[in-house]
Amino acid sequence: MTVPVKPKRGYRSLRRSAQASDTRAAVLSAAHDLFIREGWQKTTIAAIARQAGVSAETIYAGFGSKLALLEAVVVASVRGLQPGTALMDQAGPRAVMEAPDQRSQIALFAKDIAEVLRRVAPLMAVVRAAAESEPALKELYVGLHRGRTGNLAMLVDAMLRHGPLRTDRDTAIASLDRLSSPELFLVVTNVEGLSPAQYATWLADALTALLLR
Repeated sequence: MTVPVKPKRGYRSLRRSAQASDTRAAVLSAAHDLFIREGWQKTTIAAIARQAGVSAETIYAGFGSKLALLEAVVVASVRGLQPGTALMDQAGPRAVMEAPDQRSQIALFAKDIAEVLRRVAPLMAVVRAAAESEPALKELYVGLHRGRTGNLAMLVDAMLRHGPLRTDRDTAIASLDRLSSPELFLVVTNVEGLSPAQYATWLADALTALLLR
């Protein structure tokens, strides 16, 4: 008598995990498009669910709320092609931290941050606009900027390991924070018409002049 072979539990778990990952990616993609096109107020969970091809219940189960979903979309945009890897652990920022001198660090940073801002700046504009009338969105907006500042402090500390800067540490962090902000990136690209690559060149020149002796 032949005993039926049951599917291995590990295979089923992997399949479920892959399906969950695909569903999450579809929801994030739909939410990204709708938040940018419609803004915070007009974007609904129902609309996101329709575009993603899932139920609203699935979105609530996976993210909890529209606010949490927006935050997840911003984080995913920051991380780009490596959604499971924190930004500072990715190859671009690691190369900046490990570069052999301050000029190389600035050049690599400017190129890398321009690509990050190309992805995330439009979403930060959505958060900023909503933050003007909703306290929870203001808290998210401030928190996202606080996270940026923390990452930039790590860069300044890496630069200081190669020698002193033209300014003190806090001023250097503030200069990086302002010049590489999503808000300024949008002015430079959307209003002035520079490309992200041109912005990166300008940023590298500005930071070199401000920070290096």
